[in-house]
Amino acid sequence: MRIATVRGLLVTTDEFGRFHVACADLTDARIGSNFIMKLDTRTLPAGYHLTTENPRVIRLTAGKMSKLNFGAVQGRVVRLDLKDEAFEPALTTLKPRWDKGLDALIEMLKQQEATLRISYPTRSGDLATKRMEAIEDAIAKRWKAAGGGYALNIEARVEAGQ
Repeated sequence: MRIATVRGLLVTTDEFGRFHVACADLTDARIGSNFIMKLDTRTLPAGYHLTTENPRVIRLTAGKMSKLNFGAVQGRVVRLDLKDEAFEPALTTLKPRWDKGLDALIEMLKQQEATLRISYPTRSGDLATKRMEAIEDAIAKRWKAAGGGYALNIEARVEAGQ
């Protein structure tokens, strides 16, 4: 994972998420200063989200060690695997049978906070991208209409050439 300071220092964690900043820059060594670090959430492992504030602020004083931690947890992931057969031929709309399944998906997502991970292995590149956009839009509209209790995170991936 990658962490950045306000002054542009980039810190990369080890495989366990640990990091170390030696001799952080103090603007006033006499009274100490605030040190701000922000975790790049894009570098978290898939399915993880932060449980602490981001950025974090800590007061540094000359000659004293300080500790700054970020918290992250693996959330629930709901997978939706699409196939070409689920769509009307050469169109971006789902067949009625599968379109009804989106309502059941929304109900499942409402039960507990989750990340929706959509994958679509296909051979049709441009059409697949348009289909994925249409599915994301349909799910987002239904989620909003159903009054989902949290901001739904959708991770969509088209796997071309499968």
